[in-house]
Amino acid sequence: MKHLIFISLFLSFGFLKAQEDTTQSQKFSQQCSQVSVPVEVMVGNDYTSYQVVINKQIGSPESRFSFYSMINYDMYYADSIPDNYFIQSIFFYNFWKKFGVGLGANSKPYGGTKPLIALTYSLYTESIGLYIQPSYETWKDGLFEVYNLFSWTPVNEKKIQPYFKLEVYTSWGNTGHSYSYHNWRLGLQYKIFRFGPALNVAYFGKDFESATNWGGFVNVIIL
Repeated sequence: MKHLIFISLFLSFGFLKAQEDTTQSQKFSQQCSQVSVPVEVMVGNDYTSYQVVINKQIGSPESRFSFYSMINYDMYYADSIPDNYFIQSIFFYNFWKKFGVGLGANSKPYGGTKPLIALTYSLYTESIGLYIQPSYETWKDGLFEVYNLFSWTPVNEKKIQPYFKLEVYTSWGNTGHSYSYHNWRLGLQYKIFRFGPALNVAYFGKDFESATNWGGFVNVIIL
């Protein structure tokens, strides 16, 4: 039931936004790359996942300060497996061109909330998005993480465009590998909607035990 509630709210909001959108394709794509908030639902064979990513500049267009937040929530179908979530929030100062340094926190069900420091590099054009973020949890034993995002959508006058996204994350502690994943999305984009097949592959612990979740996704771009 809770999966249906999440999906219903997600799609309802997306349809309302689609009716309001009158932006031309090129301007829209550039806007989406720089200031949009993508909200995604992925329905797979083992669990349904929800993701919200916020990457906003703070203040005036000339401001060097920005806020980044990513929320991942996985709802497993098996009652024996608890829901999993990962929340990361960071305030960044862009010290040189596309590079920034930030302070924030990670929140996880198995590790609680821990402070972190991070670096970031971002490159956004009308068709390509690239985001690289190494970070380090500064609490007790520490945890080194690297998050990478690459997305591609061509810009032209066609109403429907191909869409590709790859997310790669890995984390390492003093005892070795902790957790990694790579999430693949390949589909189509129509105005604020992106949809198509999806694949999530996760790796756990020192032995890199893997788990695969495949299915489909719908992504709504909130401006």
